[in-house]
Amino acid sequence: MAGANHLKQYYRVDEVAEYFAVSVRTVYRLIDEGELKRTKIRGCLRVPFCEIERYEKELEKEMEEAD
Repeated sequence: MAGANHLKQYYRVDEVAEYFAVSVRTVYRLIDEGELKRTKIRGCLRVPFCEIERYEKELEKEMEEAD
């Protein structure tokens, strides 16, 4: 999903969970806490790809700072 190879602009919560290797519940918690932004498309919750990229970079930065 990362980089220029992504095919979609928006991802379902279960797809985001699989990508980050966390539970669906964890993704919902991240959304509720404002860590991940989401949108609704035809009433269905979706996470924009740009938001997945942003969050991934944030995690990488936190890991670098922890070293």
